[in-house]
Amino acid sequence: MVSFSEVLPEMIATIVGVALGGMGALYNGRRQVNEVKQKRAKIFLKNLESEIAENMQVIDLALHTYLDTEYGKSFYLGSIAWDTATTSGDLADILGIELADTIESQYRIFFRVRYYVDLMTQLWFAPVEIDGRAEIQEGFKNHIVTNLKQAGEHFAEVQLAIDEAKKGMILSGPAKSMR
Repeated sequence: MVSFSEVLPEMIATIVGVALGGMGALYNGRRQVNEVKQKRAKIFLKNLESEIAENMQVIDLALHTYLDTEYGKSFYLGSIAWDTATTSGDLADILGIELADTIESQYRIFFRVRYYVDLMTQLWFAPVEIDGRAEIQEGFKNHIVTNLKQAGEHFAEVQLAIDEAKKGMILSGPAKSMR
């Protein structure tokens, strides 16, 4: 018959092996989640940076048009990258709360501009006989110009935050790939 003292070392070795294997699996799972987050962050930053830069080009042209003419012009600011990045609801978890908030502030300005440009465009197609049409048009134009300027002023802060985040990813990237 086998005594308990003979089986005890094997039982302890089995329990320790199972515990170490479980800890290794947890570590590996966490590492994979972090790698996926970093890849998503790089993709989001690249797409958002590109879209914001394109929108700023449109804004620069539109601002000059609104300042130089009485009526301005209709234009569109893209938000496909923003919509894609925010679909899953974990953008702040992926990019960090401060960076996501900074980028969100820029898009909030873009959406206000789009709102007033849409209203102005609808007014252009409305009947000319509307009471106070000139005042309404001037009000919309003032809101558009104010928000266009605000977008330009906030852009430097957004670009700096994105550049710092990208720099941080580059510095931490080689260490992760060397594992």
